[in-house]
Amino acid sequence: MSPEERQEALEEHGLTETQDGFVLSLRGFQKAAQRAWALRDEGDEEASRMLALDPDDPLRWEYSRCLQIEAFSSEVRR
Repeated sequence: MSPEERQEALEEHGLTETQDGFVLSLRGFQKAAQRAWALRDEGDEEASRMLALDPDDPLRWEYSRCLQIEAFSSEVRR
């Protein structure tokens, strides 16, 4: 994957890479919510618990960040 393709993938998943790791944007949070709803529909209990949290809850943001990092990593490996 070229650096340009990698940057496009980061943007697509709503992530920014910093020296301290990945930062999730509002767009990334929204995309993660869509993914969490799909996971919940498949019976994922963790997704159900996270979606029950207030959108301002830091734990929900961290869960969303992890979902997007996982999706980004999968895309990079392909």
